[in-house]
Amino acid sequence: MTSRSSGAELKKIIADMVRALGYECVGTEIGSARGAPLIRVYIDSPGGVRHADCELVSRSVSERIDGAEGEGVRFFQGKYFIEVSSPGIERPLFTEEHYERFAGRDAAVVAKNSGKVAGQIVSCANGALTMKTRDGAVASIPFGEIKRGNLVYAEDACAKKNARQ
Repeated sequence: MTSRSSGAELKKIIADMVRALGYECVGTEIGSARGAPLIRVYIDSPGGVRHADCELVSRSVSERIDGAEGEGVRFFQGKYFIEVSSPGIERPLFTEEHYERFAGRDAAVVAKNSGKVAGQIVSCANGALTMKTRDGAVASIPFGEIKRGNLVYAEDACAKKNARQ
């Protein structure tokens, strides 16, 4: 008999596997693409992420998912896709620790009740994200209300000035 496993369980398995391989598991998203499940895994390491790192993680995750069926656990019916990458310059933010780590940086979040909020991360403490918006207002968003968030690349004013010279 095969039992169906939850997305939360799969995310935990993937995070543990990524850490065991020596990488930071920035986050995992489970969605769909081309009519099949899509597992998107973001990894990082102090020396950066190379194509070979993504390949290793992708193969390992695929082997674990496929091997789980032999143990009586099914994550997906039929085919699925795996996408492994570095978080990139506009890094997605998944946890309160991510928001706190990037305090002072520009970010954009989509919240359930307040929609999109963009500005500078002031802090993330006591279950709430505090941001200073571009118009100078301060927004406090309960962490549980955040649907998704990411850093926003802001080109340094000095770099713009130097580029013009």
